[in-house]
Amino acid sequence: ERAAQAQAAMCQAVENAVERARERLDHAQSRLRLLSPAAQIEQGHLRRDDLANRLAAGLRAGVQARRHLVAAARSNLARVSPEFRIQNESQRLLSLWKRLQSVSPAAVLKRGFIIIKDEFGRPLVQAAALKSAQIVRAEFVDGTRSLRVE
Repeated sequence: ERAAQAQAAMCQAVENAVERARERLDHAQSRLRLLSPAAQIEQGHLRRDDLANRLAAGLRAGVQARRHLVAAARSNLARVSPEFRIQNESQRLLSLWKRLQSVSPAAVLKRGFIIIKDEFGRPLVQAAALKSAQIVRAEFVDGTRSLRVE
């Protein structure tokens, strides 16, 4: 019985040793596959593709950043350019001119009002300033007329 147990233990030990040897052999084979020239070439291709993709992405990002900088610089230059300033000032002057024209005496006359002036040419703005039989000048859009106050 002890011999049978010893035989079983030896068989188990041999099987364990064979299994460990087989595992070491599989591990060595997989390492050899990774070290083979074909595998190294394949890894080189994959690394080259990865680096090419990263380089292209970096270049695109760099070009985009430069375009942004150029656009910002162009915008800043346009804002301080003499042409831009002249255009803005021209628009501002035109706006002021239109405002001035809208309140000019001629514009008031065109809207249907008249301007009454005394004998010295000063505008009369209050009815109390008029005296009976006084001669005044009435300015219309199409000319002036002398009037007598009653």
